[in-house]
Amino acid sequence: MATKANYFKIGVFVLATTAILTAGVIVLSSGFLTRETLLFETYIDESVQGLSVGSSVLHRGVQIGTVKQITFLPMGYTEEMPYGSPEYDKYNRYVLVIMAVDRSNFPPLATDETIASIAKGWVRNGLRLKLSYQGITGISYIEADYVDPAHIDDDEIEVTWTPANIYIPASPSLFKNLTESVNSILQELNTIDFAGIATSLTTTLATVDTAVKGAEIPALREDVTGLITDLRETNRLVVAMLDKSKSLDGVNIPETISQFNTTLKRLDKFLSTQQSEVEDILLNIRRTAENLREFTENLKKYPASIIAGPPAPPEVLK
Repeated sequence: MATKANYFKIGVFVLATTAILTAGVIVLSSGFLTRETLLFETYIDESVQGLSVGSSVLHRGVQIGTVKQITFLPMGYTEEMPYGSPEYDKYNRYVLVIMAVDRSNFPPLATDETIASIAKGWVRNGLRLKLSYQGITGISYIEADYVDPAHIDDDEIEVTWTPANIYIPASPSLFKNLTESVNSILQELNTIDFAGIATSLTTTLATVDTAVKGAEIPALREDVTGLITDLRETNRLVVAMLDKSKSLDGVNIPETISQFNTTLKRLDKFLSTQQSEVEDILLNIRRTAENLREFTENLKKYPASIIAGPPAPPEVLK
């Protein structure tokens, strides 16, 4: 009887614990269950592999909602894009992603129209949605962030219909930009004529080789050698003129200049000490020159005076 009582107590304990845990889960999740959300949508022109319903929607790292639906764009707008129509052919490559965004991220008293107007203002300021990846796991999520309006892609989808939810344009993911850049580089490489470049390079090298072989290298080498010999001989003569011991005729320019300077100094010293005598000599030379000039003039007037003597003085008339 005691054993049956113990089983009863254990059963009651398990049931009570289960009830408490269930009540706690309901209480803790009641806020999430009653949370109000708004529906947003975007159109992605690339693979959304790794993205699934329930994936996070982040705004600069802060979770603001989750992905609610993923389908192709014509499936969400069958009336605007019926199968086989030009619109269907144009937009069937786009993926429609609908997101549930927590309403608490907006002003508490704002109406749906006000929130839609606020979202349009964000879009004008560069708000875009893009597909991002969590490390190397392959799990994707939607990231909302601002881009420079000047760098917004001009190839954004043209929306000619009225979106059923608040529309936020999408921008290419980093993976798509990288893939397009690599493809662009490969296409540029394909346009390069590597064979033509190799042929041109081979022709150029052959031309240079022919020019080198045809050049008179020995004659040029002899001319250069002769020029170097002449320069060396000229240098030897200059050194010899500057150094008496190496001069062939004993002429030494620095020594000659020194001797000339010594002579000038002696002459200057002599003139300064014998200035009065030099002046007397110059005065006598000047007087002698004057007497000689006077004698020459008299000789021209009276040639006979050199034999008969000087002419008689003129008679005085009485």
